[in-house]
Amino acid sequence: MAGDQVRSRAEILLQAVNALPPLPAVALRVMQVSQDPRASASDLALVVSADPGLSATILRVANSAAYARARQVTSVQEALVVLGFVQARNIAVSGSIAARYAPDALNALFRIDAFWRHSIAVGFRASELAGKSRRLDVPSAFTAGILHNMGRLAMFYADPAGLDQVVAEMMRSGRSLEDVEREMLGYDHAEVGGTLARRWRLPADIADAVAKHHATDIPENTLASVVAQANDFCMAHGIFPGYVIPDAEVEPETPELTRLMKQVDQLMTLITGPAEPVKVVA
Repeated sequence: MAGDQVRSRAEILLQAVNALPPLPAVALRVMQVSQDPRASASDLALVVSADPGLSATILRVANSAAYARARQVTSVQEALVVLGFVQARNIAVSGSIAARYAPDALNALFRIDAFWRHSIAVGFRASELAGKSRRLDVPSAFTAGILHNMGRLAMFYADPAGLDQVVAEMMRSGRSLEDVEREMLGYDHAEVGGTLARRWRLPADIADAVAKHHATDIPENTLASVVAQANDFCMAHGIFPGYVIPDAEVEPETPELTRLMKQVDQLMTLITGPAEPVKVVA
């Protein structure tokens, strides 16, 4: 019987993992370049130029009102100069991933727009914490933050109605979402995410951060620890991962939260803004 239960659980877990469409190749290449200390803006431009959709996004942003120019930017290389390497990297990483997994307005409780807002917030917060440590790679922290909840996205793709039931029970009971996931589904999103990260052959420290962002025994000064801290900060301030809790008790707003959400709102606007026709030139 125990063996049957183990196999059943493994099969259900595998079903969730297999439900999520593969991470785009361009997203993997962008992450590799952004985490390479030897990489330059030219290296990033080559990767971005290979993907028409991402090229169009970068060019749209560079030609937006936020970066008002006397003439239109038509080259990806020039766009990266206009944006700056860090901003371009953030747009490329988050845009290449979020564009692959579009919102689904038909789902009642789990909202992918709120999911990405949380993921980007954790990415920025983890980057800030990594920068303070001086021992961790800031681009890797941003990437790990963006990806930390991909297991929950896989669960949404596998069984959107089931995930809605989990969210509803979490709201009713006041328990954590991961506790309810384990009770109702037999596994939680961190476990699914860790499996995905290993399947995608992500760097070990990023895969570890994805798998352990709810663990209580994470060593300090690790990528997993800053992602866990960033996730806790966002949850405490009501930036929830894919759902909205009416009248939730959250910590009061602080200057650091205001600064964080300004970064998040700006990046969300940049990667989801209205399309503008731009001739793409590599």
